[in-house]
Amino acid sequence: MGPQAAATPAIRPEHATAVVVRDEKVLAEIAHERGNFFHKLYYWSDYLKEKPARRTADSTAAQMLERTIRNLEDFLKISLDYFHPTQMTFTRMAVGELVEGLLFQVRSQLNGTQVTVSDAGTWKDVEADVMVDPSHLSYAFEIAVRQLTKQIGSESTVAIEIGRGARREGTGLEVEFHLRQPNEASSLLRTAEAGLEWAVAQKFVNLHGGELLERSQVPGEKELVLFLPLCR
Repeated sequence: MGPQAAATPAIRPEHATAVVVRDEKVLAEIAHERGNFFHKLYYWSDYLKEKPARRTADSTAAQMLERTIRNLEDFLKISLDYFHPTQMTFTRMAVGELVEGLLFQVRSQLNGTQVTVSDAGTWKDVEADVMVDPSHLSYAFEIAVRQLTKQIGSESTVAIEIGRGARREGTGLEVEFHLRQPNEASSLLRTAEAGLEWAVAQKFVNLHGGELLERSQVPGEKELVLFLPLCR
């Protein structure tokens, strides 16, 4: 098989075409949080206009107004990532190479957290490839792991299980994160930015033909699952 044939994507990339947004929950969340941001902007700006003599209060109100503006900027930026058509550039990558890259990224982000990995070595000699856009997949994975770290408490441990998964479309690489004793004070979608970032990560993984999900099936344990289809 020549170089040109080897580079042919098994998954047809999206070439800057309009993205059809189907998740009504995400749209409702965006509309709700947008209203909250503008409510805070009006509140703090009116407060500063009405109470010019209270310097201490003015300082606090000004800080809150600045924080609200920064948070709104972050929210709008992430919103653009969600709605904007995504230009994907796929490349063929060996499964073992992808696994090593993902584990390196995990250990960098979870520095200081006890992490155990099972079945990672079995993929090193597997002659299987996946089609990935390295930039978008890395960004999606970074978001997923960052959301995971927000749930890690002082007694939490993380176990990573790497294996072969199956979906209706076929088989693929499946990476499961098992978080034990999570910090319940901070849920996965605890902020508008976090929830929208998660939606962006899911969008990028879906464009790979894969799946990214979070679930809680056992008390005291949460799971994060990444699935990517193998090349046919």
